[in-house]
Amino acid sequence: MWKWVLPSMVFCAFLMYEPPTWGAGPDANGGADHPHRVVMHLNSGDEKVQRGALNNIKNLYKELGMHNLVVELVVHGASLPLLTINGTTLADELAELKRTYGVNFTACSNTMKTLKVTREDLISEVGDTVPAMVRLMERQEQGWVYIKP
Repeated sequence: MWKWVLPSMVFCAFLMYEPPTWGAGPDANGGADHPHRVVMHLNSGDEKVQRGALNNIKNLYKELGMHNLVVELVVHGASLPLLTINGTTLADELAELKRTYGVNFTACSNTMKTLKVTREDLISEVGDTVPAMVRLMERQEQGWVYIKP
């Protein structure tokens, strides 16, 4: 009798197994009216880290689709030059993300004051200028997923 118990248990487990699928589940597309919302936090002056963050955003949109995702990139500290006209080396990539996917770029107003950066110094793709820590806190309280590359 015991020689059939283990094989029977394995067979039952096999029948109940469902392979994992990325993005699957009841809210795979964020719900009919609710796309996934991601707030990405960037404070590195390292161009490799910055480029990696922009690639992460692009890859998220490629995987989930532009109608299933909203991304906001909050930039402060050493990464603020990424969003300045005279400081960015990634202007084309930022413009493409804004144009293609509607990515929201937020510059930290506190960092701007510290570095004496004005609104006119920022690239046109920047939306809001608010304190970064406040924006990150608000987005998380609103249920946004927080990612720090």
